[in-house]
Amino acid sequence: MGAGDIYQKSGKGLAEIRDRKLKLAPRLRTMLILVDGMRPEFMLKEDGERMGAPPDFLAQLLAAELIERVAGSGEAAASAAPAADEFTRFREAKNFMNVTIVDALGIKSFFFTMKLERAAVTADLAALVDDYEKAIAKAQGAEQAEVLVHQLRRMLG
Repeated sequence: MGAGDIYQKSGKGLAEIRDRKLKLAPRLRTMLILVDGMRPEFMLKEDGERMGAPPDFLAQLLAAELIERVAGSGEAAASAAPAADEFTRFREAKNFMNVTIVDALGIKSFFFTMKLERAAVTADLAALVDDYEKAIAKAQGAEQAEVLVHQLRRMLG
């Protein structure tokens, strides 16, 4: 593991986000969601510290085979390129918003997820960012909201 290493979710990690079979601790699950195949280890660790994740969260996710290393410090990761088309960006951002809001609010996320369902383009998602941030901050605190909103804004372009 090196500061410039890049990780992505494995098939098992994607299944865990969808199915919740391993019942990960909330902060560890949030960090799994934030692993995106684009940001280097040092950035993930900074976010993890701000989110209150265990210092060894990457090692835990690797040991559970929920993430995998895709590139190291001097390597170019093909998956590290931003999404090329508008639809892909929209779909990934919408999924990110849905997963993180449901994690934060549980059943109370119903009304927000209904707003998400009506979103048809990236601009619709961008219009929901303030409401998203307020909801996450209320449920999990301002630090966590800031980390998630930063990631979301990156995804929205």
